[in-house]
Amino acid sequence: MARSIMMTSLFSGQRLAVAIVASFSSAAIQAAPHITITTSTTQLNQPLDAATPAVFTLDKNTYQINVEGIEGECQADTPEKAKFNTPIPLSCNTASPFDLTIRFAGDYGFYYQPDTRTLSVKREPKKTTSTFKRPLPDVQCQQYQGGPVTIDLADSFPEGTQLKDALSGQVATVHDQRVTLTPAPKSGGLVLLAPVDAPDPEFSYRNANIYFVMVDRFNNGEPSNDHSYGRHQDNAQNIGTFHGGDLQGVIDKLDYIQSLGTDVIWLSPIVEQVHGFVGGGSNGNFPFYAYHGYWSRDFTQVDKNFGDDTVLEKLIEEAHQRGLKVFLDAVVNHPGYATLADLQQDSIEVVNDSGLPEKWQDWQPSDRQSWHDFHQAINYNSPNWQQWWGKDWVRAGLPGYDAPGTSDETLTLAGLPDFKTESTKTVTPPQWLLDNPGTQVETRENYTVSDYLLEWQTQWVERFGIDGFRVDTVKHVDGDVWRALKSQASTALETWQDANNKTAEPFWMMGEVWGHRAYRSPYFDQGFDALINFDLQKQMDKGAYCLSEMQDTYQVYADTMEKESDFIPVSYMSSHDTELFFSRFKDISMQRGAANALLLTPGAVQVYYGDEVGRDLGPYGDDFHQGTRSDMVWQPNVAQTALLDHWRRVGQFRQRHPAVGAGMHHAIPQQGAYVFSRQLGEDTIVAAFVGRQAE
Repeated sequence: MARSIMMTSLFSGQRLAVAIVASFSSAAIQAAPHITITTSTTQLNQPLDAATPAVFTLDKNTYQINVEGIEGECQADTPEKAKFNTPIPLSCNTASPFDLTIRFAGDYGFYYQPDTRTLSVKREPKKTTSTFKRPLPDVQCQQYQGGPVTIDLADSFPEGTQLKDALSGQVATVHDQRVTLTPAPKSGGLVLLAPVDAPDPEFSYRNANIYFVMVDRFNNGEPSNDHSYGRHQDNAQNIGTFHGGDLQGVIDKLDYIQSLGTDVIWLSPIVEQVHGFVGGGSNGNFPFYAYHGYWSRDFTQVDKNFGDDTVLEKLIEEAHQRGLKVFLDAVVNHPGYATLADLQQDSIEVVNDSGLPEKWQDWQPSDRQSWHDFHQAINYNSPNWQQWWGKDWVRAGLPGYDAPGTSDETLTLAGLPDFKTESTKTVTPPQWLLDNPGTQVETRENYTVSDYLLEWQTQWVERFGIDGFRVDTVKHVDGDVWRALKSQASTALETWQDANNKTAEPFWMMGEVWGHRAYRSPYFDQGFDALINFDLQKQMDKGAYCLSEMQDTYQVYADTMEKESDFIPVSYMSSHDTELFFSRFKDISMQRGAANALLLTPGAVQVYYGDEVGRDLGPYGDDFHQGTRSDMVWQPNVAQTALLDHWRRVGQFRQRHPAVGAGMHHAIPQQGAYVFSRQLGEDTIVAAFVGRQAE
C-alpha cells in the first residue's frame, strides 16, 4: 500500500504520517533498547541511543509507542498515555507500551536516559530533512590493505578445482583448501567464488531477485498518455502528480532490468485509478493523485496513464522471452477515495457545484485555501452517497454506511473505504462502475463482495499469463479470501497456459504483512509462498559498512529456511512505504556495501527501482514518503555508473547460483576476513569479505 498518506482523510478527518529525520545507530533491534511507533498503517522500529535523541516527524494523530530491549532488573509502572517533557518509566526485559497523542504536527524527540531507564518526549525545532545525512556506523571492521589475499575454503571444493571470482574475473586453483587472488578494485572488499564449470542454474523462488517498479516514476515510453482523464501537473514540484511513467517505458528498459540479475518484475498497481486528486501533505500543500496505484477505481482495466491491454500483453510477452516473470500488485482491501473528478463523471449527487469550474477536476485552491479545501464543495451528510459504492460494498464514515471497526479487518486504512470482504451477502456492482467506459465488470448471480474482487484479480492471470501477485495489506483481509485467491489464480494460470501452449512455474503469491519479520507465521497457511521481510532494512546500516555484521542474520534466515520447507522471506533495503537506503548516508561506498549485504541474503530479495544507482529522495513537502518515489535515474554520473556495474556483477552471480538464496549457510572462520559458503545440491559458492577498502 502507498503508506503514510499525509492528507485529510475523506471519511475519518484524520491525518497520518511518520518520517525519520534524525541520526540513528541502526544496530540489529535485539542488540539495544529500541522504540516502535505504530499506527494502523505505519510502523517504524529504531534503536534508542542515550547520546542522540530519536527524532520523528509526527502528524496530528494518536500513536502507539512501545519500548523494548532494556536489560537489567527493573519493573516500572509505565502510564497508558504519555505526557510531554515528563520522564516515562520503562521496564526491563519486557515491553513498555503507551499511547502518545500529537495535537500539533512537527518534529518530536525521544530522549532515552539509561541511568534512570526513562524516556522523555519533547517538541523539536524545525529541521530541514532534505539535507540530512547520517554519520557512518561506529563499527570495528576488517581493513583491506591491498594486494593478494589467501582465502580458506574449508572443505567447500575438491583439490584442484578451478574457481572464478565474479567481480575480478580472476581464476584460481584450489590448493590445500585455499586460493590466492587479488580482490577487484571497487569491489567493496568482496570476493565471489564458484567453479569455472559450475552447472547451469535451475530457477528457484527461494533465490528470486525481484525488481520493484513504481510504474509512474520509472520511464516515460509514451508521452501522449501523460494527462489521461484530465489529470494535471501542479506547476510546482509535482510531488503528488503523475510523472508519465508507463508500461511502454518498462518495455523499453527490459534489457536493463534483465542485466541486474533480475528474475521477477513486480509492477505497482496498473488498474484504473481514481481520476482526480485529494489534498497532499498534512497541510494540503500539493495535489495528490493516485500515481502509485493503490487507490483503484476499476479493477478490470489498465489505467490509461499506464497504457492498455495491448501494451500490457507486449510487456509480458517480451519479459517472458527474456526469462523474466511478471507480478502484478493485488489490492483487495480497499478502493480509492471519492474525488471531484470521479463524482462528476459518475453523477454522484453529493457536490455543490456553485463556484466550481465547469470541469471539477480543474479546481485549484485560492490564496487562502489549501488542496484540502475541495472538501468544502462536498456534502458528506447527503443520503445520495448510496449512489457511490453503497453500504453493502464498503465501510465508510458516510450516511447509511456501516462505520469503520477497530479490528484489522474492519478498520479503514488512512480513511480509505474498506471492502466488506467477509460479507456473505449477495451484491450487485454500483451502476457507475457498470457504466464505466471500457470496464470488464459484469453483474453475476449470487456473488458476494469477495467473489467480485477475486474475479477481477484473477481475470488478469487468465487473460495475460501473469506469473504471480504481490498482495497488499494482507492482515486486513480474512485468510479464507487469500486461500481462494491463490486457488483461483492458480487455475487461471493453468487455463492461460493451456490456451497458449505454454509451461511455467506454478502461480506464486508474496504477501505484505506490515512489520512482519523473517519467521514462519500462520500467514504462510493462507496461500502465500512468501512474505515481505521488514526486518532486514533495520539491520542494513552496519551490514553495509561491514559485511561480517550480517553473519547472525544470514545464519538465522538460512537455518529457518532449511527447517521450514515452505518458508521464504523477501528482504529489501528500500521501499516506497519506508525509506530509501541511499538517503540515510548519501554515500556510494555504503550503497555498494548494501548491495553486497542484500544480494547475498538467504531467501528471495526485492530491489526497489534505482537502488542500483543510488537514487535519492525527490521533493516531498511535508510527506516524507513522497520523496521515496522519485524519478528513476537514467543518466548516472561516474560514481553511479560504477555502482551499477558492481550491482550487475553481484546480481548476476546470485542468479547463476541458486545456492546464494536457497543453500545451506556455513561460516568459515578465518583471521582478518569474513568467509562463508552456501551449498544447494551440486551448486556451491564461497563469498569472502576481506575488509573495507580505502576510497
